[in-house]
Amino acid sequence: FQTKLARVKSREDFEKGFAESWANIGDKLGYIDLYAFHCMSKNEQVDWCLSDADDMPMAAEDADDMPMAAVTQLKKEGKIKHIGFSTHGGGAQIMKLVESNKFDFVNLHCHYFGSYHAEGTPDSKGSHGNKAVVKRALELDMGVFLISGVDKGGALYNPSATLANVIGPTMTPIEFGCLEAWKKTGIHTISIGLARPTDIVETLEAARLFTQKDIDAKLGVVEKRVEKHMDDKLGKDWESDMVNLPWCEDPSTDGVLIGHHLWLHNLMKAFGMYDFCEARYSNLEQAPWNPKKTFKENIEAMNPGNPGRGYDPKLDYTKALEKHANSERAKAKMIEAHEWLCAANKPEDRKAKGWEAAYDLRVWEAYPGEHGISAGSVFLQCMSFGTMGCGGGPTKSSAVFAEDLRTFFSA
Repeated sequence: FQTKLARVKSREDFEKGFAESWANIGDKLGYIDLYAFHCMSKNEQVDWCLSDADDMPMAAEDADDMPMAAVTQLKKEGKIKHIGFSTHGGGAQIMKLVESNKFDFVNLHCHYFGSYHAEGTPDSKGSHGNKAVVKRALELDMGVFLISGVDKGGALYNPSATLANVIGPTMTPIEFGCLEAWKKTGIHTISIGLARPTDIVETLEAARLFTQKDIDAKLGVVEKRVEKHMDDKLGKDWESDMVNLPWCEDPSTDGVLIGHHLWLHNLMKAFGMYDFCEARYSNLEQAPWNPKKTFKENIEAMNPGNPGRGYDPKLDYTKALEKHANSERAKAKMIEAHEWLCAANKPEDRKAKGWEAAYDLRVWEAYPGEHGISAGSVFLQCMSFGTMGCGGGPTKSSAVFAEDLRTFFSA
């Protein structure tokens, strides 16, 4: 059982919120397995989360008043078994948290097709993204949970035709993404959506494939095919464009998440992953940024769950790209990614551009039954014994199906 702590101002605020949670679960569970500091993404949040660390600029009495001290005390009391954090930050920010050696686990993005928010951000080890972070976390015997491996890992339930064809007939994009995380990256747990039955089917199949004796060889064949395709489309040195880029909290960026633009450009050029890339870029486009406010004020207002903003043609990126291997090429890729993905430029013929989708597994309504419900429809459902009204709820056939599932998974 995992639950999370949202950002609070003081230990007193934390203890009040924890008391409310404990009232709901304490008697039922006895303890919390996993307690996470939620969405530790920006520099200021990282410092807050590490507020009682020896190297932090804070007096001891102030550190005792911070939530980390309270969580540590609850762990000593046995109410919390493991302390961790979740993050949508850059590689260096996450690495700082991991290397503090204060946490038992981490929830992060580190997918085969990119580390989502962290992709193209410095990791403080000379590379980018979260691969080095995961490696270091495993060295420290931390639990590593992958956030949204199917959705934020590339919307693999709705893959582009190119991606599906490159991965080939032996496994689906979802199965490939899950197996890469488990087998190659070393991640033990993947969180997936549960809005529809189809959200879980292919992940279960990936788990079955994981147990096959020849799966390493099969996965290696697909991996080599994907890597060759990327080299053919992007050039063998494509990953050199992803390093030596500043995080969006660096003043030289004015909040623009430069590495993200280059990452999305790569996915578009190599695989035509329009649906995924357009959805991701729209988040950057919609990020609030007020030119009348100072850089610091804008960073403070930035959503830690979606840090960074989209390409701004009025900015000069010379300073931000001064350490990049080819700043002119980087700027050209940023411009092209913006032109492909911005809200003002919806493509008329995606198939002609090689951006069409192969299929979409989202054939069921998300959370079926939650829409169109009113007090009247619920009353009618009750009075008619379920034959009229809002619908939903268990039926005889669904109860039999549920029992079959329980029997299957308990066998």
